[in-house]
Amino acid sequence: MPDFNRSLPPLAALVPFEAAFRHRNFTRAAEELFMSQASISRRIGELEDDLGVVLFERHRHNVTPTAHAETLAASVRLSLAELSSSADELRQRAAGTNALTVLSDPALASVWVAPILGDFQRNHPNLRIKVIAACESTESTRERFDIALQYGRDEPSSFTVEFIADEAVFPVCSPSFAAGLPDNVTTEDLREVTLLHVEYAAHPAWATWRDFGIDIDETSPDRAVVFTSYQGCLDFAERGEGIALGWERSVQARLDAGTLVRLPGITKPKAGVINAYLPRNGGSPFAPEFLARLRSTFALG
Repeated sequence: MPDFNRSLPPLAALVPFEAAFRHRNFTRAAEELFMSQASISRRIGELEDDLGVVLFERHRHNVTPTAHAETLAASVRLSLAELSSSADELRQRAAGTNALTVLSDPALASVWVAPILGDFQRNHPNLRIKVIAACESTESTRERFDIALQYGRDEPSSFTVEFIADEAVFPVCSPSFAAGLPDNVTTEDLREVTLLHVEYAAHPAWATWRDFGIDIDETSPDRAVVFTSYQGCLDFAERGEGIALGWERSVQARLDAGTLVRLPGITKPKAGVINAYLPRNGGSPFAPEFLARLRSTFALG
């Protein structure tokens, strides 16, 4: 078992040292930490005495870190960052007992998350709910969440992954645009009209026109429009500007409203799945109940 009492430097001096190293000035470090300049100087002196090295060359207005300070600063910054991160996580866990943060793909947030929030909040009037609508994947986001709802595939994850539903993808367009198409549209017919495409930078494996045998890059420039937003792509399709690929559950509300129609006979039935992601190290105790509500909503849908 390590003997920290023998090997660790004076811990009370590490934060003043890091601030002095960063500012190259004891006075500015003191102002940042709400300490006196004399206290900063005393802490640094205690640290130098303990280590047996000079950490700063003192000048009239500033200080210059020595090579010893450079070595120590790298370790101190890493240690303080890890401590800060752990402390913040514990504080968030404590606050999470009466809070729920939901991270969701924007399309799923509007169609499936939003409708159940009202009842969930009424059932838990003291619960603080936060919804983060983001396209970035759960693996890459820096947002802390208790439950995430996103399109995905069955692949390794650092989260606990709960399957919600399979998802189909098919072409959709406005009723007016559909009126100008042949009765039984084929993929060959689609090559002759404007196709709307979404670049899924965060999810390159998602279904695209290539899954239907159409390479957008080989399409005439006047017959291919590329979007970085799925919702923006569907909005453009509603205006009668072309044909987009719709993910069944996220586009269903527009189909029900009649602003978009589905082209029959062209479908990729299991283009992907909708998953719920939960942190492995725990989270809000309300997450399982919210997940159950999501499951029931998808089952009804």
